Amino acid sequence: MSRRRPFAVFLAVLFLGVLLGSLAARYWAVGEAVGLSGPTHIAADGDRVVLFAGGELFLLSPEGVLVDVAPLARTGLDDDPIDLRLLPDGNLLVAAQRPARIHLCDIDSWSCRPVARSAMGWVERQFKLLPGEANGEWLMSDARGDALWRLLPDTAPHSLLPAGTLAGPNGIAGAGAGGVWVADTDHRRIVEILPSGDGGYEVRREHSTANEFHAGQNWFPMMLERGGDGRWWVTQGAEFSKGGADLLIYDPDDGPVARVELPGGAYPTDLVAAADAMLVTDMDRFEVYRVAADSLNAARFGDDRFRTRMADLRAERGRLDALSRWALAGVIAGAVLMIGAAAFATPRDKRWTPVPPVFDWDAAPDRAPRTSGIHWLKRKPAIDRSLQWAEWLAYAAVLLPAFVLLGLWFWIREQAGPDAGADIETKLGELGLAMLILGVLLALLIPIIRMSLRAMKTRLGTDGRRLYIRRHDGREIAVDPSQLSYTDRMILYREYSLPLVGGKQQSIYEPGEVETWLGPLLREAQRLGPVEALKHQWRYSGSRQLWWFIAALVLAGAVIALVAAGILSFP
Repeated sequence: MSRRRPFAVFLAVLFLGVLLGSLAARYWAVGEAVGLSGPTHIAADGDRVVLFAGGELFLLSPEGVLVDVAPLARTGLDDDPIDLRLLPDGNLLVAAQRPARIHLCDIDSWSCRPVARSAMGWVERQFKLLPGEANGEWLMSDARGDALWRLLPDTAPHSLLPAGTLAGPNGIAGAGAGGVWVADTDHRRIVEILPSGDGGYEVRREHSTANEFHAGQNWFPMMLERGGDGRWWVTQGAEFSKGGADLLIYDPDDGPVARVELPGGAYPTDLVAAADAMLVTDMDRFEVYRVAADSLNAARFGDDRFRTRMADLRAERGRLDALSRWALAGVIAGAVLMIGAAAFATPRDKRWTPVPPVFDWDAAPDRAPRTSGIHWLKRKPAIDRSLQWAEWLAYAAVLLPAFVLLGLWFWIREQAGPDAGADIETKLGELGLAMLILGVLLALLIPIIRMSLRAMKTRLGTDGRRLYIRRHDGREIAVDPSQLSYTDRMILYREYSLPLVGGKQQSIYEPGEVETWLGPLLREAQRLGPVEALKHQWRYSGSRQLWWFIAALVLAGAVIALVAAGILSFP
């Protein structure tokens, strides 16, 4: 053994460890970074401001002085809030979606208790809540159920609007006189919902959020809040929450009137009215802005302690993102180096050594032995036995991965839960589509398997002058040797590809059968190289196999594109 081989094997194992370690590091870093976001949801009244960022609840004064910080665990919730509301009595409503529940919290002690339990089973995903005008009344928007639920004490929730009126509703805000405005996200509009004369509710005023004020494709409304002058402030993002977001102002009657200019790269997430201004959270820049209602000028909100805390969170998020990128580079480098080390560990004289041919055609006799009839070549008994179950085993080998993919998708879907966010839902859809296309690709292998097995079942014989082909259906064909082509693995005649060698580079016939009986005939045939053999098979393959090949290429390209897009879209 070469002295360098143990060292090369050690390197291959080492680089495999680098690859696996990098994968684990990227998985951990991405998971930690997702949970370390900037300020998301915010609530305020005349005395206090409460916001959520980086797994903690921050309590500030209206002037931005940091008063208290509480880990989310103190509220009894283990999932990031999906909405915050400060009630007139000073209590804080915290809504979570994994699972859907609402906690009522005393801010002074951060002691919380669940409320509206009976309604939580109705909410399917990402919801916002609004206390109603009646005692014990709740209004909740349900993004997956496309509904606006109304809950009264001792009654089951019911939808205020007919099915299809809303699509992916998000933010909800009261407008007085029993009405509300809703961010109808997937319909790209904000709508006013008021009681109708028959005791129900109906849509009155509405304004499209796809207009000349937003940038790019930031036309999906997320959160909305009414300012002191009655105008509506709306945060709008692009599809899948990519490419930043905008903050637009809408007149209740005239529609969009202005766009608030925020610092470059800002991602306005949530907002709340505070006196003569609007407080706006920025989850990407880890900032909170106070936007004056009259001048629309934005200034940073919070004292030095609060800003320092946000800066620390931003720095930690940056470190995690950098670790994720380096880990991805480690995965790629580890894979390349591992392959190189494996090649280095292989003896040089065996790295690219071609496989020796199974048959020595030059040693074949000049004439085939005499026979009174047709001599059918004797195949190895194991080949005939294996053909009895090989077809079913091959089908199982194709169909089993398809069922595994289906089960894997349902398992991932179950792990995501019914309350997965819109981004997760989109990723699941892309993953499901990629798996479906991959399943179709596997299904395309079935005709190829059938043709390969039929070729294996074909018998070859000779009378010393011609080659006889007995098809799988019993039909026999006699062929003059001059019409044949052959390689070291098969004999080719028009659309027939007649294998001589099995999967382990061994003859499927008894020793000496091919050289003795077929070798003399093949002296008159044309010997082909690998490329020429492929050209021959393509020439006689027919349109059906051509379309199978084209379909396989298209589907494989689609799978690669979907997987590449999914990988590039992750942090």
